[in-house]
Amino acid sequence: MSIRENWEIFQDDLEAASKKYGRSVSDITVMAVSKTRSVDEILAAGEAGLALFGENRVEEASEKFSVLDSESYPLYLIGHLQSNKVSRIGARFAGVHSVDSMKIAKRLSAHRKEGKLPLEILLQVNTSGEESKSGFTDFNSFVEEAQEIAELPYLQLRGLMTMAPFVDDERVVRDCFAECREWSERISRLIEGGLILSMGMSSDYPWAVAEGSTMIRIGTSIFGARE
Repeated sequence: MSIRENWEIFQDDLEAASKKYGRSVSDITVMAVSKTRSVDEILAAGEAGLALFGENRVEEASEKFSVLDSESYPLYLIGHLQSNKVSRIGARFAGVHSVDSMKIAKRLSAHRKEGKLPLEILLQVNTSGEESKSGFTDFNSFVEEAQEIAELPYLQLRGLMTMAPFVDDERVVRDCFAECREWSERISRLIEGGLILSMGMSSDYPWAVAEGSTMIRIGTSIFGARE
């Protein structure tokens, strides 16, 4: 199937999931995860109607998106950002949706120079407890840390992101998403422009929708299986 056909099918599935869990599909944004995908595939996704693109690696994203119009193909980093690569987050990036420490937030703020648009950030929280995943883990200190980050110049704090374990246990997955929602409620007063709760991927997005996700990150369901 073509990317356009995949997207049309996915939209129907998302609408069905939204209706099942009492949500409005208009309240849920889809980000196309374009890691390992070609520029032609990204162009096809944009032409099909996708409006946000997420990449996991700074170098790959910078190279591919340098030839794409930033207004039509806004770029967000959704993978772990190493501190020594913060300087590579240039003006082409509209946001970093995987800020997993105070250290990274401060370095992003210092690097984002005056005259550029503020960098949109989501704080990544580790609600699964998995050591393989990055993110804030201390629920008690999180509010103070979020407050400090919200006050940093050149950054715009918009919400939270989390990833659930790759398991088929609905309760386990939904508990991770529900906990992220609880964390977000504690910092909602710090958010301007509507809180973003980025939860759910191709394999688990219906459960994320059930738990209040406002942004889902979709790759395989749009682009097809990777070779």
